[in-house]
Amino acid sequence: MRRLCMAAVVVIAALTVSATAWAATTVQKIPIDIEVGLCNGDTLDLSGTLLDSVTTTATPSGGTIFAFHDNPQGISGVDTTTGTVFHATGLTREVDVFSPPGGITSTFANRFHIQATGGAQSYIVSETEHITITPSGTVTVSFDNFSSTC
Repeated sequence: MRRLCMAAVVVIAALTVSATAWAATTVQKIPIDIEVGLCNGDTLDLSGTLLDSVTTTATPSGGTIFAFHDNPQGISGVDTTTGTVFHATGLTREVDVFSPPGGITSTFANRFHIQATGGAQSYIVSETEHITITPSGTVTVSFDNFSSTC
């Protein structure tokens, strides 16, 4: 009988926890049509689609996880001076975790590549940023590693 009561308590607790957790995701395609200044001073006309995915998750403990992921889908462009063709590749991603007592952990990664064709110079941005803040507001970890090639 004791095992049966304990099993009932575990099942009720599991149902309660799963009832408080939820998740939602949106996915959209965002048209891109922009001009970008290249390192040599030329202008690059870029167009295509950016695939954007955003997820919000409520955790059983009362926290929230927010994440987004973007990556180019068929984005390409032409240098308006030289006619060189470029293709966009890479990703941008962020994950933020908000704990119930008020702490935050945030990690951002960006790998943005404008790959040149025909031996021309590519443009590459790489960034990783992270911060951890305790519920009392103390920053325990913070860094931003950024680099780009031109």
